[in-house]
Amino acid sequence: MPKELAELVTELDRAASTVSLREGTPLFRCGDPVSGVFIVRKGAVRMSLDKTGNQFFPPVTLGPGEIAGLPATFTGTYSLSAEVVEPAELGFIPADRVMDLLECSPRLCLLATRFIGREIARMRSALSETPPLDHREECTPD
Repeated sequence: MPKELAELVTELDRAASTVSLREGTPLFRCGDPVSGVFIVRKGAVRMSLDKTGNQFFPPVTLGPGEIAGLPATFTGTYSLSAEVVEPAELGFIPADRVMDLLECSPRLCLLATRFIGREIARMRSALSETPPLDHREECTPD
């Protein structure tokens, strides 16, 4: 894990409450209003663009020390879906608390911005390997 990501996780996790969830439990769905950010402490969470079973963006499995849902704190809605794929202990920070932390710490805000930048780069890389637009499924709220 990059040093900056570890620092971001550590700082966010200090403000987190603990949530223990079973396999198959959804954290959020693409299009849902943001509730907060999850930090995987134990177990695994699968992130995907998909809500229906058809997708062009390959799922990503997050493990301990990884963050789910941070970009949604800036946009107000989740752009991906997240589901627990093995029993997990997560840290949860409400979205308004995340924003308070970022507003109070320029360093933490910079780390979050870099994290989101990496997410954008990963998405662009995946998109460059996908079929033409008319064959893709898009996340749309219900």
